[in-house]
Amino acid sequence: MTKPLLDTLLDKLEQQRGREIHAGELLETMGHRGFGFAYVLFGILAAALPTGLCSLMALPILLFALQQLFGSTRPSLPARFDNKRYSADALHAGIQRRRNWLVQLERFAKPRWKIMTHDIIYRLAALCCLVLALVILVPGPFTNIPPGVAIALFGFAMAERDGLLMLISFVAGIIGFIIGLSAVIATVLLIGSWIAQSGGLLG
Repeated sequence: MTKPLLDTLLDKLEQQRGREIHAGELLETMGHRGFGFAYVLFGILAAALPTGLCSLMALPILLFALQQLFGSTRPSLPARFDNKRYSADALHAGIQRRRNWLVQLERFAKPRWKIMTHDIIYRLAALCCLVLALVILVPGPFTNIPPGVAIALFGFAMAERDGLLMLISFVAGIIGFIIGLSAVIATVLLIGSWIAQSGGLLG
């Protein structure tokens, strides 16, 4: 029986306490579980980590989404994209804060609604994950949690071939995009206002 992703990930981070690890090491813990678990992994981290650090988690998601869109069957992280190290303690703490709803989600996901599990649907899901990752790249309040949760939902839906959850994921993706984009616009307007005020004071 395959060990649940959440337990596998937490065990890996527990073993690495006090160290810094590469994103590629986290990907290796999943073995050959496919794109679904890659989205779950980095979607969770994007939603759970503090602003700034979570933005870095969008980069692997962008890469995986492009790989899936171009027909790859398994995610990979080339060495040139894996030169950033992360605190295992910070990752472990971030995931633990959201452990309860993640466990519930793992229990909810199961194979069903085959009409929503065809390859074309998965390609559309990958495109949505790519767009959501672009939102996460912009540091700011609420630019990471709604999109990150939506990406994790897409991942669970793919991993378990759950068509119902896939449909829910598309709805969550639209909501996450709207909230995230609104946060980006609000942040830009706030920065613009601050710059204008600073310029007026200097003038």
